[in-house]
Amino acid sequence: MHPDIQSRRDIVDGLRQRSRIATAEFYRLIDRPEPVVTFRMMVKPAGRDFFHVVDSLTDKVMGYRCNHNEACALARQLESK
Repeated sequence: MHPDIQSRRDIVDGLRQRSRIATAEFYRLIDRPEPVVTFRMMVKPAGRDFFHVVDSLTDKVMGYRCNHNEACALARQLESK
């Protein structure tokens, strides 16, 4: 990967983490529970007949499948672990 692209991705990841920390701090200050992410593993299209299973907390691709039903099955399997 080109160093400029990697640098930009690192910056965006850092900003995403700071945003999550700031949101958690905000909810702590107002004494309200944080919104709950209903599913940790999300299935996202990644091309024609290709699907990524993405961890919603880290935005990392945990697996991929060529069939939507198989990708959903993988997401359920990873979610149960």
